[in-house]
Amino acid sequence: MALVKARLTNASVANAEPVEVMFNPDLLTVTTNILYPDISVPGLRTPLLQFIRGEARTLAAELFLDQSNTGESLAAKLEELRAFVTIDSELHAPPVCRFEWGDTTFTGVMAEFAEKFQMFDETGRILRARVTVKLKAYEPANQQLAEIDRRSPDRTKTRTVRAGDRYDLIAAEEYGDAAYWRVLAAANGDERPRLLAPGTVISIPPL
Repeated sequence: MALVKARLTNASVANAEPVEVMFNPDLLTVTTNILYPDISVPGLRTPLLQFIRGEARTLAAELFLDQSNTGESLAAKLEELRAFVTIDSELHAPPVCRFEWGDTTFTGVMAEFAEKFQMFDETGRILRARVTVKLKAYEPANQQLAEIDRRSPDRTKTRTVRAGDRYDLIAAEEYGDAAYWRVLAAANGDERPRLLAPGTVISIPPL
């Protein structure tokens, strides 16, 4: 089976030529962070955790470059990689980068780019280097807006009650958690998770 090289491509330019790494990385680290700030409530033993938003995923890898066996300088290969942290004159920002290798495809911008030079020839040309890259996931605003579930309770809306509906069942459907039935009940001037009369129009407020 032929060796497949990992590659980086300028995703901001159509049909851009990919930059292949010299040696495939032996480790990829993909990190996903979720923001849950503490909410202190008097009388509770531990603070409540309230989901606020997701944060951009990151991919980190170390790229190994070596020309010690040929004696050729790594300057050209390093310049190819530095293009991903160079401000594009048309974009007024560094380009979006797509990393591809096997099952892994990651599109983002370079958040970190560190070069470590480890071997030189007698004239000082770089023969061996390690380049540590960290990409932060990037999605255009129009793509994110297209994926938003318009049914989610981002703002107050109304709903017509169906047979068998209760506040807790509606809360589970609208908010993903039946425990929020009190929010619905309070918004509709009620105090209990009772069966509702079919045809009744109730308010669904945002959380």
